[in-house]
Amino acid sequence: MHFKKRLLAAYRAFGDPGLVVDPTQLKRLVDARVGLHLSKQKMHETLRGAVEEGLAKMAPQLDNDLPGRLAALGEEWKSASPRWDRVREVAHEALERAGLRGGRMLEIGGRLNPRHRDFPDFDYHALDLEKAPGAEGVKVMAGDITNCPQIPDGSFDFIFSFDVFEHIDRPWLAGQEICRLLRPGGVTVHSTLFAWRYHPCPIDYFRFTAPGLKSLFDLDCLYSDFDYSERRRDVRGQGRYALKPDLLGGWRENVRVHYAGVKR
Repeated sequence: MHFKKRLLAAYRAFGDPGLVVDPTQLKRLVDARVGLHLSKQKMHETLRGAVEEGLAKMAPQLDNDLPGRLAALGEEWKSASPRWDRVREVAHEALERAGLRGGRMLEIGGRLNPRHRDFPDFDYHALDLEKAPGAEGVKVMAGDITNCPQIPDGSFDFIFSFDVFEHIDRPWLAGQEICRLLRPGGVTVHSTLFAWRYHPCPIDYFRFTAPGLKSLFDLDCLYSDFDYSERRRDVRGQGRYALKPDLLGGWRENVRVHYAGVKR
């Protein structure tokens, strides 16, 4: 019964001249659709051929230039000012902005390479995990910056560290202690790493973004930013921590972060 109804409906439809498509018009519609398809296919083939031809022409040039371009990229960092000069500039600009020109200074981790000569207007002290004077006349206290209750509140006008925070096991506590040890109007400046190869001396714990380092200090920010000057420097490491070079050399993502804040 169902089949009969469908057959009858079809018979009635085809029996109505208004529902029948003119053969000439139908041919035109089919030809148009076929033509459009062929046109698209031809366009795709043309584009593919042009891309393949372009790549084929560029390939020898790319292969020939690649070693030289990589070598030039790896040498760009040498045109930047030395790392310590950049850090010192951040520190002196922060001190200038805060109007701080002298007082008691504490360098964290300064026993082996103290920076006392770069801040001659300050009474320099160093805090490290063990006593070992790095230069004649340098005062080194043994202590842990994450917990140093032996040092009274507000003991220093300027607290500084260079390549230290990546080696601190609880840097958030170090940030709290530094804020405690600063006098009102005091300045703190720190330079550490966002991207650098693993370098345990004695232990390598963390890497920091610029906002991450800033978040450790409840202070008014004077400066917080990344430093990409040595980004493509080839740092392969030594001994059992040495990296196996690849086409680019060794470790090629070297980015620093600097922070400066003032206690109001």
